Amino acid sequence: MLYAYRKLNLSFINKIPLKTFIKKVKIRPLMISSIIILFLTFHRCTEVLIDNSLEPKAGFCLTFDDDYIEDWYSINDMLLLNNVKATFFVSEIYNLSSDQIELLTELKTSGHEIGSHGWNHTNAVEYLINHTLEEYYQYEIQPAIEYMAGIGLKPESFAYPFGRSSDSLDQFLFQYFNILRHVTVEQLQLSSKEVDEIDEIYYKFNGTRYATGLGIDVNYKISQEMLKKVLIRAKTNDEVVVLFSHRPVDSSPQPYETNKTYLDSLLKLANELNLRSYRFSELLDYN
Repeated sequence: MLYAYRKLNLSFINKIPLKTFIKKVKIRPLMISSIIILFLTFHRCTEVLIDNSLEPKAGFCLTFDDDYIEDWYSINDMLLLNNVKATFFVSEIYNLSSDQIELLTELKTSGHEIGSHGWNHTNAVEYLINHTLEEYYQYEIQPAIEYMAGIGLKPESFAYPFGRSSDSLDQFLFQYFNILRHVTVEQLQLSSKEVDEIDEIYYKFNGTRYATGLGIDVNYKISQEMLKKVLIRAKTNDEVVVLFSHRPVDSSPQPYETNKTYLDSLLKLANELNLRSYRFSELLDYN
């Protein structure tokens, strides 16, 4: 958040002598005290108001994929209680009911981000074997952007369905989104590498317009101890670890589901480590 003097360009106050201002504007005597307070408040404000929130800080970015709207909304209180702003990447939004759209809107109002996960949840790499980039755009991207914009949820970010992407596709989609989310190849390839050694899941504030996520659903087998290592590395190196899930559930999680108690433990640990919570698009604000 920028301070008021930056938004309103109030720095001109520093350049005008108080007596001159009062004389030219023909200030009445009873108003002088208020004007003095105004000048004292903003005088040399560029020297005393420093927005430290714009400085990069170690943190985590929690994201969710697909269309589990009611389940996402069910954890809103948990997120807000832990001062967490999540990002929800929605796919096949044309299938949502008006009630679900309303819940999505409420999530955005709560401070969360609503991103796009595709119109048809298409594997981009496979689709492009027999189609052009323009055909992919018309089939998967354009209708999602236009529909979401029409309901007040225009997306700034995009998460690739199935995590399948390419450099050329990234460059093409940068025309339509500010930032893209990949999935770590270490999970796609079932690598044996320790999770805190997977460099690509850590965003380093280097201006890159994509970030790579680590899946934490039950099928990814990321234990709480492993998660703790991931967060500690982010804290140690002033990085942001990007995490993704699909459906939060109360108990007995199945593939692509995450137990709410697991999520709650994650949020509490992040708070203990004093990690900042980032919406996905916010990663670019600190470069």
